[in-house]
Amino acid sequence: MYNQEKIDEILWIAHSLYNRGLVHGCTGNISFCDNEYIYISKSGSCFGRLKSSDFSILDRNGEIIKGIPSKEYPLHLSLYAVNKKCQVIIHTHSYYTTLLTCQTGSVECAISRLLKRTPYLAMKTKQYIGHISYYPPGSKDLFDAFDKEKDEKTNVYLMERHGLLVGEKDGISAMDIIEEMEMAARLDYDIRKFQ
Repeated sequence: MYNQEKIDEILWIAHSLYNRGLVHGCTGNISFCDNEYIYISKSGSCFGRLKSSDFSILDRNGEIIKGIPSKEYPLHLSLYAVNKKCQVIIHTHSYYTTLLTCQTGSVECAISRLLKRTPYLAMKTKQYIGHISYYPPGSKDLFDAFDKEKDEKTNVYLMERHGLLVGEKDGISAMDIIEEMEMAARLDYDIRKFQ
């Protein structure tokens, strides 16, 4: 039940995201699938200090087998269930991406702007970026809102005042999208600031 190679890759990704400021403190969560099991960072864990023992294990029905998972594990279960391509899910609160979701006005307009800022974001997301309205982190309202918005084509979601949720075939691909989203959000902020 324990795949050290996969865990080592996920640990490297978590540490890299933390060291580059794309996640901070004890925010965010990360998970990956290994056959019928889902490994997810434990509640209150820090990407910068994450180690093998900091993963909880669930089955695909959400039954907790080991540890206390992140309170947002239902988001991960929900995305895995609808998008079979996803094998890794990362949720971050990176600065510019989160800032973008805090701005007044239409998030859909903001997403449209982001997709024009770099060609790579559009290519990596196939122009599918979902938007989840604000509900308290870890709340049933948030999980219900996500369930209403999710679909099989979308694996990238902006969560209002709450950052980014990305699912991908592997951890490196998910990290690439997080980096590209943050770059596009930063470009968008700077361009609009100087207009």
